[in-house]
Amino acid sequence: MASYIQDEAGTAGYYDPEKNEMGDHYRLSETTPMYVRHGFVRKVFFIVFLQLLFSFGFMLFSYFVTPVREFFIRVPYLGYAGAFVFFIASLVISCKPDLVRSKTSSTVALVLMTPCMALMLTTFCCHFQSIEIAIAAGVTTLVVGLLALLAFQTKYDFTSWLSYMIIVGVVFFVFVLISFFFMTKILYLVISAIGCVIVSFYILIDIQMIMGGKRKYQFTIDDYCLASIILYSDIISLFMDILRIVSASSSV
Repeated sequence: MASYIQDEAGTAGYYDPEKNEMGDHYRLSETTPMYVRHGFVRKVFFIVFLQLLFSFGFMLFSYFVTPVREFFIRVPYLGYAGAFVFFIASLVISCKPDLVRSKTSSTVALVLMTPCMALMLTTFCCHFQSIEIAIAAGVTTLVVGLLALLAFQTKYDFTSWLSYMIIVGVVFFVFVLISFFFMTKILYLVISAIGCVIVSFYILIDIQMIMGGKRKYQFTIDDYCLASIILYSDIISLFMDILRIVSASSSV
């Protein structure tokens, strides 16, 4: 039985799971009304902003309160546990996006996964200097802004690269695991730089999938939770890679 979405003009968009058909008010295609697409983009970006605000706020509080920072340095397992839970939850909702398409389930997912990422981020940042964190945050903001501008302005469809970038990401992950056995400062710097490039492409793809339009891959209007988590995690990953580069560069 088809499920319907009522828009402001009173026209019903639909998704029929039996026929696997979507109305243009459900998916973010080029024929979807502009206000529907803009509303989705605003919603996702606002959620990502709140996630980043919470994560960096918690990290900065923990960093500058000495007993808390020492606790995270002494007990890094909270960060490891947060990263593990976030990774497993991400796999689940990526394979089964229907799980987070209702308001209740999406709220639960966001409330669960955002603190997990915040714990990982805090544990990671506590081992760096404050000036390095500040530089990395500034560079990350600049890079994400430029990537967003490129994604909005260009007519090129970066989502067509999605399949290839997934393969690149898997190969890179395996390479990183192997490299742990013969890690050097130069290799550490190179890996972080490659990671920045790969994640930057992911962010470009994320933003274009969120924008919708004439794209090979795009989110539906109920995917705001999935879209927010993907973009949020990629921005955090970019920040961490840049922070590694800043730190490694100063010690080379």
